[in-house]
Amino acid sequence: MNASTEAIRQRLGAEGFAFAEVEGRPQLATDGTSVDLVIGVNPGQRTYIRRIEFVGNTTTEDEVLRREMIQMEGAPASTDAIAQSRVRLERLGFFSEVGADTRRVAGEPDQLDVTYEVKEQPSGSVSASVGFSQSAGVIYGAALSQNNFLGSGNRVNIGAQRSDTFTSVNFGFTDPYWTKDGISRGYNVFYRETDYEDSDISTYSTDAYGAGINFGYPVSELSRVNFGASVEDITVKTYNDTAQEIRQYVTDVGDSAQSLKLTGSWTRNNLNRGIMPTAGNYQRLSIETAAPGSDTSYYKARARAQKLFPIDNDDQWSLKFSGNLGYADTLGGNDPYPFYENFYAGGLGSVRGFTANTLGQRTTPPPGSTRTGTLGGNVLVEGSAEIIFPLPFIEDQNSFQTSFFYDVGNTFLTDCYAIESGTSRCSSGVDLNDLRSSVGIGFSWLTPVGPLTFSFAEAVDSQESDDTQFFQFSLGQSF
Repeated sequence: MNASTEAIRQRLGAEGFAFAEVEGRPQLATDGTSVDLVIGVNPGQRTYIRRIEFVGNTTTEDEVLRREMIQMEGAPASTDAIAQSRVRLERLGFFSEVGADTRRVAGEPDQLDVTYEVKEQPSGSVSASVGFSQSAGVIYGAALSQNNFLGSGNRVNIGAQRSDTFTSVNFGFTDPYWTKDGISRGYNVFYRETDYEDSDISTYSTDAYGAGINFGYPVSELSRVNFGASVEDITVKTYNDTAQEIRQYVTDVGDSAQSLKLTGSWTRNNLNRGIMPTAGNYQRLSIETAAPGSDTSYYKARARAQKLFPIDNDDQWSLKFSGNLGYADTLGGNDPYPFYENFYAGGLGSVRGFTANTLGQRTTPPPGSTRTGTLGGNVLVEGSAEIIFPLPFIEDQNSFQTSFFYDVGNTFLTDCYAIESGTSRCSSGVDLNDLRSSVGIGFSWLTPVGPLTFSFAEAVDSQESDDTQFFQFSLGQSF
C-alpha cells in the first residue's frame, strides 16, 4: 500500500503537482477476512518554477550548470526533471556533492524556487616529472589535463616530455557545448620524436606528427555519437637490435606512412557520477579506419562496457563488472597490419599487477641479440570484477574509493608477422588459456593536491617471461 501511494505521489509530482497528498485507507470488508483499499488523492494546485539558483560554484560559471538543466524556469515543477538535472550535474565530474532544495515562493502558492548546492572538486591535473632510465637517460616533462578549464566547462590537455631519446608535445581542446543543442567540437595536434640510435634499446622508434578534429552529437538524454578525422605522418626507425618482425615489416611496406584516419563512436552513459561512480552502467562502441588514399589500410573496432550494482541503500557498497574488447585487421590489400597500431595491455586501467603495455606475443630478436619485447596484438581481451567498499572514518566517501579486484586480459595476434630469415617465436590465434590474471586491492583518492591511484596486485596466471609489478601508482597535482 505504501509503495502504491508513493508511486502515485511521484507521478503527480512529475506532472507538476509537487505537493500532492495521497493516502491509502484500508476498510474492513463485511466478511471480516478481507479489506477494501481506498486511495484518497488530493493533487492540490499545480506548481511552476519561478527561479533556479546555484550555490557553491566558486570556479565554475553559472552557464555551465544551467545548460545541464532539464527543469526549466517558468515550466511546471516536475520532481523527475529536478532530480534528473541533479544527476546531470553529478555526471560532469566537477562536483563531489550535489544537492537540490525546493521551497515555496512567499505569497505565490503556485510557484517554487529551486536551489542546487554543489561542492566543487578537482577536475583535472597539472603534473611535473623528473626521472632516470638506463635506456632513455634523464626524463623530464609537464602535463596539464583540465576538464573544466577556468570554470568554462571546456576540456584542455597540454603535455610535453623530453629525454635523451625522445620528445613529445601534444595539445587538445574540446568545447562540449559548441552549439546550444549540445553539439561538441574538439581538435588536437601532436608531435612525437624518438631517437634510440645511440642507445642499447632493443625496440623500434617512431617520429610522428599530426592533427585532428572531432564533433559529437547527443541522440538522447544518455547517448551521443562522435565523428572525427585526423591526419598523421609517421616514420619508423630500426637499429641493430630491432626485432626481426619490425625489420621485415619495414622491408615489405616501407619506413614511413601518411594516413587520413576516420573515427566514429557511440556512447551511452548512465553512471550516477562522473568520477568514482557506484551505480549505473556505461557502454561505448568505436571504430577507426584509414581512409582510401592512405599509405596504410586497416580498421580498429573496440567495445567497452561497465556495470555497477549497488548492494546497500547509500550506494557505498557495489559490485562492478567491466569488459574491454578490441579487434583490428587490414582493409583489403596484401600489406600486413601496421604493428604500431596494435592494442596493448597491462598496468593501471588494464590488467593490474603487470607492467604497463607488456602483455602479448614476444618478439624474435635479431642474430646476436637475446633481448625481446612485445608488439601488443590486433586482438584485445580484458575484463575485471570488483567489490567497491567504503573505508571507516572517511567523511567524504565521494572522493575516496577502495575495491578488491580480479583482473584478466591479454593481447593476441591472429596472424604472425612473417620473417624471411630465422624462426619466429610467434604463435597466432586467440587462446583464452593464455589470458593473464591478477587479484589485489585498489585505491583511488581525489586529494586536494591531485588525483592519486594505486594498487597492490598479485599475478595469478603468469609466465616466466612476463614482467610483473606488485605495486603500481599514478599521481598528479591538481588545481
